[in-house]
Amino acid sequence: MHNSSNDELIRLTSSVRYRAVGEDGVLVHLENGRVLVVNPVGLHIVQLLGTPISRQALAHAVADEFNVAADRAESDLEAFLAELDQEQVLERGAA
Repeated sequence: MHNSSNDELIRLTSSVRYRAVGEDGVLVHLENGRVLVVNPVGLHIVQLLGTPISRQALAHAVADEFNVAADRAESDLEAFLAELDQEQVLERGAA
């Protein structure tokens, strides 16, 4: 997994499109044709990744939106971001 710094911003790559389908989300990677289906929490994260955002801000947004403890939101977020990394749908940059 990628080592992250506190000032690093992440977002979806420009080659990814997504759409809400019911409560779930569907992501399409235009370059490799892969399709990913995410649950409502994943969709919320993907929507937040539409603009550059820090991991810390993402974790706080998830904790607030779904009323979960911050440490749980952070660990679940890291696991989800690792999956998105494997699918090559994230870009990174400094704040």
